[in-house]
Amino acid sequence: MTENSRRFPNRKKRPSRRAPGWIAPALAGVVAVAVTWGIGSTVFHGVLVDHGLPEQVKDASDDERALWIQGAELADLATRANKLAELADGDESQGLASLGASLSQGSALLGELQFEEDSPAQAPSSYTPELAATLLQDVANFSASMPALEEPTLERNQLLSEIAFQVNLDALDASESLDEKNVPELAQPLSATTQDENSQPVSCLPAGDLLDPSTPVGEAKDLESVTVARALDRGYALDFILQLQAARGSSAEVNGIEEQRTALGKQLQTLRSVIDTQCADLRQPAYALPDKGLDNLDKVAADAREDFDDALVLAAGNSDGEARATIANVAFGALRDDSAGIPDQRVLETGTGVN
Repeated sequence: MTENSRRFPNRKKRPSRRAPGWIAPALAGVVAVAVTWGIGSTVFHGVLVDHGLPEQVKDASDDERALWIQGAELADLATRANKLAELADGDESQGLASLGASLSQGSALLGELQFEEDSPAQAPSSYTPELAATLLQDVANFSASMPALEEPTLERNQLLSEIAFQVNLDALDASESLDEKNVPELAQPLSATTQDENSQPVSCLPAGDLLDPSTPVGEAKDLESVTVARALDRGYALDFILQLQAARGSSAEVNGIEEQRTALGKQLQTLRSVIDTQCADLRQPAYALPDKGLDNLDKVAADAREDFDDALVLAAGNSDGEARATIANVAFGALRDDSAGIPDQRVLETGTGVN
């Protein structure tokens, strides 16, 4: 469906957002003026990334409140993870600390909304493998679904899906430090789905120019078809780069590259299976390379793989039903394979506006 080959976008890391310095004193006054502002027993606390002012709570949309409640749940899980990390030793402590950091980052990016009658998170007073396993199971279950939003947007769904995949990957890493008898069966991110016998396949891409990530999607109804198409497009682009690597590399490298292409082909076949069979294929004869790309195919391939991983996560977060579960499975497998070679690879790298 692409009319013209496109260059790979420049990969720029966005700066992680941090809590504003004024947030602590500002929040101290929230409870005192709660009744005056008409928000009753609602207590707004924590970090409000991209929201900033407490008075926005009473005027917030249902979707904004849903995100803040999601952030509060992440904060509670972070409290448990960080406390267990303090009480544990060695690998267990490190794994739980990494998980706590991701949970805290997700909460900071979404904001928090809790109610006075809600019980605060119970921080454990001691460490046991059983408590750690229960926490990891709770994190995985949390990551298996996303809040239902009345007006979903690409940006909101992207952030929610990145959080889901990151905390799930960290939970899985932390579980590897547990005794075999305590390792829980973790749910995969965004794997929860209602089995709808009348579920429709993902529709065709509405317009070819929507393959460009810089093109606004516009209609919420097109989020699924556009993000799935973009994931396929990035997968085919990666396969093209791997072909160039095999053709120009040494004979010793060819077998390894072809193994990568075989695995990628299976992923693309599975991804293609959720799309209406009447839709045209997205594969192009060639894809444009960055300047001097042929001289540095290893980096081009690494960037292309990251593009594909990001697109898979985004497609999973913007799909529904069985399509979501299928795409999430592909995305999770790809991320696990890639993280094995790059241990510090993260899905959730930056702050993203969710307005």
